[in-house]
Amino acid sequence: MAAMVEPTNRTPDSELATQVARLWPHREHEANIMLGQLCRVGLHWWRQLDLSELVPGKDVHFCFSCQKVKIDGVMHNP
Repeated sequence: MAAMVEPTNRTPDSELATQVARLWPHREHEANIMLGQLCRVGLHWWRQLDLSELVPGKDVHFCFSCQKVKIDGVMHNP
């Protein structure tokens, strides 16, 4: 299971996660109700985001249905 970073611990990855989450601000209320329920129980629909030119060496995924972002295997909730 992926570790969760608390919002009070502001790391460079947390800042990146906050910026990535702003790319799709209306995902939660535009998503399917079933996908929202799956996210609530921890089953996310991860999509890879290619930011290799901006942040080389980072593996960035975002959930297509909620605001969670996973950077190098660590889940962030901005």
